[in-house]
Amino acid sequence: MKREIKYLLGVLIGVAVISFVGFKFFLQDTVQKKVSEVSNYPMISNLVTADSFSYGPADAKVTVIEFFDPECESCAAVSPYIKNEMKHYEGKVRWIFRYIPYHFNSKLAIAALESARKQNLYLEAMDLLFKHQSGWGEKQVSTGDEINKLVLSLPKINKKKYLEDLGNPEIQTMINRDEAEGKQAGVKGTPTFFVNGVIIDELNLDTLISRINSGLGL
Repeated sequence: MKREIKYLLGVLIGVAVISFVGFKFFLQDTVQKKVSEVSNYPMISNLVTADSFSYGPADAKVTVIEFFDPECESCAAVSPYIKNEMKHYEGKVRWIFRYIPYHFNSKLAIAALESARKQNLYLEAMDLLFKHQSGWGEKQVSTGDEINKLVLSLPKINKKKYLEDLGNPEIQTMINRDEAEGKQAGVKGTPTFFVNGVIIDELNLDTLISRINSGLGL
């Protein structure tokens, strides 16, 4: 009889534990669903990468991440505005640029940017490619020669090193990773911005500035 009572108590305790664990996970799932229903801007925690181009202090209160395509016309159009904001928030905001290629020559342009970056000429190369995008972009044939000619026109660039760095296999690895993580984070087009991990799901520069100011407590 005592053995039966002990067995019954064990069963009841086991059921209670299972019920508690099940309720706990149910509650967590319910809370997560409620949070996602309240906001259309999901929190993404792993978008800051150590090897992506970064401008600004690493310990800044606000980090802006732009997923862009150098062959994207919208990216070229907003680039001057972003450069102005980078200067305006100098020392207060960290800017990180990541890639999602959508066009025929996007990867060639990305390789050019990364090769120029090896010589601390990333932003200068980006400016040139955007400024002359109509000459090399939106083509269904390779425009690698045009792209390289533009970047090699930069003062002080080492041509030999630039051409050697173009073939670095790490560039393709970076592109693949950025593309996969960007899509997972909700990027559906370029440019797409994240402010402290929160996506701005429409291209709205006023919203971008509002989010930055909010993060800075302004």
